[in-house]
Amino acid sequence: MESTERAQKQSTEKLAAQRTAPTSMIKKRKPLRQAVSRSDIYVTRERRRFNSQLHRARKLLVDRHYPSITIHGLGAAIQQAISLANAVKATLDDSLVTMDVSTDTVNLYDDVLPLLDCEEPSGQCSNDPVTQVRQNSAIHIKMSLTDTLSSKINARRQK
Repeated sequence: MESTERAQKQSTEKLAAQRTAPTSMIKKRKPLRQAVSRSDIYVTRERRRFNSQLHRARKLLVDRHYPSITIHGLGAAIQQAISLANAVKATLDDSLVTMDVSTDTVNLYDDVLPLLDCEEPSGQCSNDPVTQVRQNSAIHIKMSLTDTLSSKINARRQK
């Protein structure tokens, strides 16, 4: 029991030492995107944009007659993307909207910028930035209207 407490104390001391003397700063780059089309909706964690994204998705499918839209979510925004897709499907008729869901892992790039202080005994420091790669989950939800709903919408417009 004492050995685990001692190990925990040592690990917290190491973390505290790392926090007090940072040797570099990490600058996260924006994720790389494929070619963006008008039918792509990129979802973020911001809850306040949900209604505007829902309105845009409905507008693209119903008003502008896009054959399909794609909702993209990355990392913590995956849950928000799923909620948006379900809301679009609920506002239209559940049976008249098809969804194709795919997930993948995306490489994200960070720049590790060294601070100006040189702590090496030789006096020679490398101030060159280093690129670091990390991975994050992503979801892509392709939504399209079935032919039945498309024909109903076109019939309403002709009246």
